Amino acid sequence: MISVNARRAAAATILGGIVVVTLLGLGSSAAFADDEDGIGLSVTISPSPTDGSTTPGSTSGTDTPRGSSNPAPATGADPVAPAAETPAPEKGEVDLGGILFVSGVTSVYDWSINPLDGAAETSITVRNVSKSTFSSTVRFWADGPVGNRLSEVKGVKITALKPGESRTVEARLGGIGQSTFVNVHATITPPKMVDDVKLDSITRDQFVVIPPWGILSLGALGGLGFAAYALAQFIRRPSMPAGLVGSPA
Repeated sequence: MISVNARRAAAATILGGIVVVTLLGLGSSAAFADDEDGIGLSVTISPSPTDGSTTPGSTSGTDTPRGSSNPAPATGADPVAPAAETPAPEKGEVDLGGILFVSGVTSVYDWSINPLDGAAETSITVRNVSKSTFSSTVRFWADGPVGNRLSEVKGVKITALKPGESRTVEARLGGIGQSTFVNVHATITPPKMVDDVKLDSITRDQFVVIPPWGILSLGALGGLGFAAYALAQFIRRPSMPAGLVGSPA
C-alpha cells in the first residue's frame, strides 16, 4: 500500500503542476495584451464571399474601386457633331459653282445737258463662299436700244478675295448719251478651278430706261419760243378803223 506520506507528496506535486500551468497561462495573456514590449500579433478574418461580391485582387465585378477617377462606361451611341451649314445665296444673288455668289447689276445714270453725253455708274457685288482666296476680273459694257455698243470697261480686278468676304466693284460707262433704252452688262471671270470645282464666267444684266431730258428740254424751249413769237405777232397786228366795220351800202 502507498503510504500516507507518498499520497501527500503526489498530491503536492499535482497541485504544484496546476499552479505552474495557471501562472504560465496568465503570463501569455498579458504578453498578447501589451504590444509595447512584446511582439503583437493580429489576425484578420475575411468574410466568405457572397453573391455579387468580389474577392480582394479580383478584377471581375462592376464595382468601381474606391478613389478611382474613371467614370462608369457611357451607354448608347456617341453624339454626332452637327454638319457645317452650307451658305445660301441672298436675294438677288446667283450661285457660281457653290464657290462665288454674284449680285445683280446696279446702275445710276449721271445726267448731262449735252444729249450726246451722260454716263452710267455701274456696280456689282461678289461674295466668296469657298475655302480658298482667289482673284477675278469684271468686264462692264452697255448696249443701245438697237444693240449698238455705247460704252465698255474691261479688266476691273477683284484681287485676293478671301473666304467669306464680299466686295463691290464699279465702273463708269461714259458716252451713254440719252439713248432712252440701255442694256448694262457685267461679266465676272473667276479662276478656272477653285477647291477642285471647275468654274466658268457669268454675266449679269440690267435694263435701264434713260429719259431724254436734254431733247425734251430743247423741244420745250423751242415750243415756248414759238409760242412767244406767235403772241408777239398777235399783239403787233394793226386793228381795222371803226368806219370800215359793217356791211357795204
